[in-house]
Amino acid sequence: MSDLDHAPERQTLPEGFSPLAKLGIGIVAVASLAYFLVSWRVLHSPLTEAIGETAGSLAVVLLIVSVIGTARAHD
Repeated sequence: MSDLDHAPERQTLPEGFSPLAKLGIGIVAVASLAYFLVSWRVLHSPLTEAIGETAGSLAVVLLIVSVIGTARAHD
């Protein structure tokens, strides 16, 4: 017998996203596109820098969502 035989069952993920999650994803997508366009066109950043800034800001958003999700999972 291995340790895997006595491992607790993992919870399955829900089938789809809730309407609130869909709204949040839409807001993040529109905000990141707007951030990219403002950085590139209005602030006259080079294209590669605008892409890098947008990718960096999205990484921060994903980190925040991950920390919140982890904190909520432990409750």
